[in-house]
Amino acid sequence: MSLVETKPVLRSAQVMRFVLLVIFGGICVIAAGLQGLLISDHAALGRALADMAGYDVVAPRLWQSGALVLITLLHLAIWAAIAWRGQGMFDALLDADMAQASDAARRVARLLWAMLIWGILSHMLVSLVATWHFPPGQRALAVGVGSAQISTVMAALLATFTSHAFVLGAALWQDHREVI
Repeated sequence: MSLVETKPVLRSAQVMRFVLLVIFGGICVIAAGLQGLLISDHAALGRALADMAGYDVVAPRLWQSGALVLITLLHLAIWAAIAWRGQGMFDALLDADMAQASDAARRVARLLWAMLIWGILSHMLVSLVATWHFPPGQRALAVGVGSAQISTVMAALLATFTSHAFVLGAALWQDHREVI
């Protein structure tokens, strides 16, 4: 007799695994689209990316657009890794492999901390790249911490806590199996 109904838990893990795979696929499509836009119209893409960061760039040079796309692609690569590791965590939960799930959760937490650091550094790089061709005295090197970084800190803390909970759960599960 089991005290926990496993069907809803397994269904939730399957749904989350599927959602994270869809997110991973969406990130890959966006990354490919950015590269295509860079080739077809680098000026419009550079203006759009600089505008999203809060900088008004009228005519970005090819290297500026390329640098902004590279910074964005690095963001997307980290998010893709987070989604891939997250679906691996739910995959391990479906297999009832708590050690593998805790390892995957630990990797997700590390990736989220890396995303936080990259988010702060990339804002500095974007401000420098977007204002590089401005006259002296108007160039910028900005450091920004906003709601995106705060959300990433919360997610990283949650993932870190989850990984520790999985490690504890795996140890308790192993003890339970040895007793029975």
